[in-house]
Formats: sequence, structure tokens, C-alpha cells
Amino acid sequence: MKTNFKHLALFLTFTGLLTSCSDDDATNNGSLDGTFGDVELFFDNGVNGDALILGSSYTNSNGETLTINRFNYIVSNIVLIKEDGTEFTYPKNESYFLISEETEALTVHLENVPSGDYKQIKFGIGVDQQRYLEGETAQQEFWNLSSTNNMVWTWSTGYRFINFEGTFTSSNNQEPLNFQIHQGSNSATDNYRLVTLNLPSTARVRTNEMPNIHFVADANVIADGTNKIILHDNLNTAGTNASIMGGENLIKIATNTLNMFKVDHVHNGGGSHH
Repeated sequence: MKTNFKHLALFLTFTGLLTSCSDDDATNNGSLDGTFGDVELFFDNGVNGDALILGSSYTNSNGETLTINRFNYIVSNIVLIKEDGTEFTYPKNESYFLISEETEALTVHLENVPSGDYKQIKFGIGVDQQRYLEGETAQQEFWNLSSTNNMVWTWSTGYRFINFEGTFTSSNNQEPLNFQIHQGSNSATDNYRLVTLNLPSTARVRTNEMPNIHFVADANVIADGTNKIILHDNLNTAGTNASIMGGENLIKIATNTLNMFKVDHVHNGGGSHH
């Protein structure tokens, strides 16, 4: 009789565990307690530790002084990672955002994020090939937004992932010359890049608590990062304009941009904080 009770107790315990797991999976969807909250991402653009101010000049380690007139980029495919390694992937169709210093579009608002404690974030720089190949109609709203913000060429040539423009001077040219660096994919190379960043403190997502994750994006690393890109070496034959929109230097720039972002701090609270 004792043996039967023992088996029954084990059976009930095992059944209880199965029910508990299945209930959690069904109701919580990765959430701490079945609830959801919002997350705000704020992008603070800088140049090698200084605030980026359009129209101001900055000298890099290449000995070139850049006056930046435009700094826009696309972030996409956002994934939030909890302390235990669990990942929440933001719905792909809604996970494309334009950051523009020109229009001061610097904030990304994420909704219906499972409540929990998050320690890492992943996102793409630009638009991935999978999304692009879905066609223009599938992404018409974002395409139109990108178009009005100088972030596309034509549909056949696709999106500009980063649009970095201005003028520069150097020991070789005392008079300012124009430069344009447009990172994007082309028929030769896929220049979409994915970055993973640790959060310096936990982002607590709760129904009534919205974390603000504050990023710093360093425009300086585009030409003056791991790979050094001399703008004067990229002048056109007329010697009036340095334009990098493809080729080996753009691949080097795409590598540089892997280090363009860092998380400065996380503010946990009920509202927007920069």
C-alpha cells in the first residue's frame, strides 16, 4: 500500500510540474508574470566624446577637419536579452527605425515587451536583405519615411543605412571640399551589420515601469575607427568631392560602425528620461 501511495505522489508531482510549465508557456509568453510594458531607446549622437552639433567642425586622428551637415542612420531588428539569456525579438515588420540628427528624430518607442529584467540588446544597422527582398509594397511606409529623409537611392539600389555628409579640410586642401559617406548594401556586398551591447545596469520592464536605454552613437568612428579612411584619398577626378558609397572602403567603414554605439546608461522609471 505504501508503494502505491509513493507512486501516486510521484505521479502527481510530475503532473503538477508539467501543468505548471505548460501554463507558464501559454500565459506568460516569456514575460515575468504574464504582463507587458514599454521600452524607450534614446540615441545621443556625438563625435569622439563631444556632442555632435550640425555645422560644427571636428578634427580626427587622420588630420582632417570635418564639418558635419548630416548624420542619419537606420536601426532595425531589435532583440532584448534577459539576465537568464532569454531573448525577446521585437516584431520584425515593426522593427525598423530612422534616427536623424537633422530632424531630431532620436527616440525609438517599443511596445508590448514582456516584463522582465534585461541585460543586453541587439540590433541591426540598416535594412537586412530578407526584409529588402520582400519588396517595396511590404515596407512602403518605412520606405517613404526613409525617402523623405535622404536614406534611399532608388528601389533597385535600396536603402542608405547611414548617411554621413559635410565638408572637410586637411593639409592637402585648405579650402573645404564636400564629402558623402553612404553605407548601404549593393550587388557586390551586403553591408548590413548586427551589434550586441551589454547594458551597464538592468532594464526593468514592468506594466508601470518603462526603462529608457540611452545610447551614444559616435560619428567619428565611421572614418576614424579600427580602419582609417582618408577622405582626401577618395576625391573624384575633379578633386572637388570625396564620395564613398561602395567598394573596399565601404566594407571597412561597415566594420568601423560595429563600434559606433555604446550604452551610456539605463534609467528605470515611469516616463521618458534622457
